[in-house]
Amino acid sequence: MAKRRVSYFFFFIIGMALILIGVLPSVSAYPYSDGPNSGPSNTWELALMISYEGWIWFLIIGLALLIFSLLKIRRQ
Repeated sequence: MAKRRVSYFFFFIIGMALILIGVLPSVSAYPYSDGPNSGPSNTWELALMISYEGWIWFLIIGLALLIFSLLKIRRQ
């Protein structure tokens, strides 16, 4: 029983992280690039570029995991 609760809490944390990554494009601007082959200059810019590419999928999967985990935790 405790293992299930821990796994549901893990899904909850992963869902929240995915939602935060999916919300990044609405909070921050796309990183500046001055050439056709320029890439991210730090980890933050890499995270922003990744979140801009698939923000809708991050939000959908994050919400699904969050709702699933909350329903399962509440049921127990």
